[in-house]
Amino acid sequence: MVTGAVWSRRLEDACPKGFEAQEASWWRRKVAGMQVVRVEEGCGRMQNRRVTFTDGSQACARYRFNTDQLQGELYSYHLARLLNITRLPPALLLPVHSLSPQWRGVHLALSTAQWTDGRPVILTRWLPHLTPAYIPPPLRQDDRRLHPTWDTLGGRTLPELCDLLQWSDLIVFDYLTANLDRLVNNMFNRQWNTEMMNNPAHNLERTEAGSLVFLDNESGLFHGYRLLDKYQGYHQALLASLCVFRDSTARAVKTLHASGTVGQQLQQLVRAGEPHHALLPALPDKNLHVLTDRLAAVHRHILTCEALYPR
Repeated sequence: MVTGAVWSRRLEDACPKGFEAQEASWWRRKVAGMQVVRVEEGCGRMQNRRVTFTDGSQACARYRFNTDQLQGELYSYHLARLLNITRLPPALLLPVHSLSPQWRGVHLALSTAQWTDGRPVILTRWLPHLTPAYIPPPLRQDDRRLHPTWDTLGGRTLPELCDLLQWSDLIVFDYLTANLDRLVNNMFNRQWNTEMMNNPAHNLERTEAGSLVFLDNESGLFHGYRLLDKYQGYHQALLASLCVFRDSTARAVKTLHASGTVGQQLQQLVRAGEPHHALLPALPDKNLHVLTDRLAAVHRHILTCEALYPR
């Protein structure tokens, strides 16, 4: 199951896969210029829309007046790429011009949606047949603990272990981005509803194959950073509970920390991967510093766990 403080390769190979880089790149290239033939409700918030392309494939279009939320979604997606975390659905920033060849067939639906012409949206791949994902028992209580020990992992089924493997990535990712709209949401609301930790995790779904999908990351790196004074205790408690990591995630954290340039690499990845990146502001220096500090904290924690559980 584990080798020191990392999940074993044998276990990881037996677990459901996420969205591999080649698959995500193919999807992003395809939808970048494909004509939209239908726009309808069905993707969450009021002005979000589900769009259908000429080949029948679909995407969720996230429309926001607040560019922070678009930035949070976009930069969170590309940070996951830097970390080799593949549980976020492919995403692409795209401008909406109602009379362009891509959108003119649905310009009346865009007017009904009250989208302002020329504003960008973020498209994410539509995933049918998703089901709610629940918080694993080892992470539900105040004494939560996900360590590479028999008392935590012993006797668990393969699907249970695969869930815990994916949750280890989720905890690292949400700590780095300070995402407060997922597990932290459940933890915070427990003060009013004692059953919150037994409810489905917020903004987390499961595919038919059993892969977790990290949805709606718009609070990451921006809104979440502004509210650290209020929520940092929850983020810290989750990170402290974790002491087993995917090997590729731990390696990525170490490499990015050693480089001292995680913010610059993230900016470069967005500029290189998003043809329309100029439609959104770049990541502010203040946010870059916060990300660097949080990466250093995760790096220290990984080293502590590796010392506690040597290979």
